[in-house]
Amino acid sequence: MKMAHRALLAALATLPVSAIVSAQALPKTPATPVTPATPDANPLASGGAQRPSRFDEMDTNHDGVITKDEFLAGEKKRFDEFDTNHDGKVDAKEIASSPPLMERNIKTAERMVKQWDENGDGIVTADEYKKNAEERFAKQDRDGTGKLTKRSPAQPSQMMMKPGQTPAPLQPVPPAADKNAKDPNKH
Repeated sequence: MKMAHRALLAALATLPVSAIVSAQALPKTPATPVTPATPDANPLASGGAQRPSRFDEMDTNHDGVITKDEFLAGEKKRFDEFDTNHDGKVDAKEIASSPPLMERNIKTAERMVKQWDENGDGIVTADEYKKNAEERFAKQDRDGTGKLTKRSPAQPSQMMMKPGQTPAPLQPVPPAADKNAKDPNKH
């Protein structure tokens, strides 16, 4: 179990900074947004109640740059949000039950309910869920056989192809040049 936790933390540590900055959920209290020179540049000016981006929250002095100190302070705050029992350590269960991930899970669940809720009452009945499942099956059963088959990883996704479209033949890849071979142009 400890190995799984270490692997999770190692995987999180290898994510590119841009992915971390753009993909992380936002804390409960939004930072004060910067007022751009033009109204078009400000997404909040359109009247939408959008929260500031993760970048804007980490850029605490709002100079358009995240310094290493700002980044590390933002990440410390994020770690503290994950550390729900405040023991200075996190495990997979703590991360999963932390406020940022719980907020993301709630938003995902809300999208699912909206997609499946046929009558718009905010509740998905077993019948509504079954009807949606039947529609999803029908979309995947393009041949109308009433059966789905497992595709091998080498097969192109049938979901990505238009009906009647055949996959393009695979093209051979030329062999890599041998770095140790003698150049025929050199004597």
